[in-house]
Amino acid sequence: FTSTREMLGLNMNSCAQFGVRRLLHDLTCKSYNATQVMCKNNSCSPQVKHLHLTPPVQKELKVISALRNITSTPPPALTLGLAGLIPFISAPLYMYNAGFFLPDVATAQLTYGATILSFLGGVRWGLLVHGDEDLPPSWSQYTWSVTPSLIAWTALLVPDLTAGYVICTAGLLAAVVLDFKQKGYPAWFRGLRFVLSFFAILSLVTSLIFTQTLGAKKHASDYLT
Repeated sequence: FTSTREMLGLNMNSCAQFGVRRLLHDLTCKSYNATQVMCKNNSCSPQVKHLHLTPPVQKELKVISALRNITSTPPPALTLGLAGLIPFISAPLYMYNAGFFLPDVATAQLTYGATILSFLGGVRWGLLVHGDEDLPPSWSQYTWSVTPSLIAWTALLVPDLTAGYVICTAGLLAAVVLDFKQKGYPAWFRGLRFVLSFFAILSLVTSLIFTQTLGAKKHASDYLT
């Protein structure tokens, strides 16, 4: 009986030692994988430099990096860019303060948004004329550089103001996504571009919502007719 108990004790000790070694091995592997994810290319070993991040992580890091570079924006570009948000933001604020949807104010905002959308296509056209390896003067590049103007024109042509808002907002969103993917833009431009586009799209979406909420309210003059 004593011999059997000793044998069981030895087996239990062997199993415990094996379990501990297995746990340490797993922890080591997990720690190595975590180090691969957190390590930067310039400070990692050659094996870790071959690590590829997933697309969502790459996009998030690209946005964060662009926002950090906004501090290096030339003062004229930063000042004029932020001032360019005033027509976007003031329209929904004015309508909210009035408590009614004002078609004239909304039309003015939409016209300004279409102008900015057309301008963004001109920015790419200018870089294509300048010539760069990252922005080759190809048919696809030149075609997209004139597409924002056509989208903006369509947004102003449609008779329905709500449809115009949808078209213009979609154009601004497509422009910022494609410009963010495109190489050749300065680092500060990406950050400024993201901030300005975010608030421009947000203001247009707010006015679009007002067409269904504040637009349902009747003006005092409506009761006189």
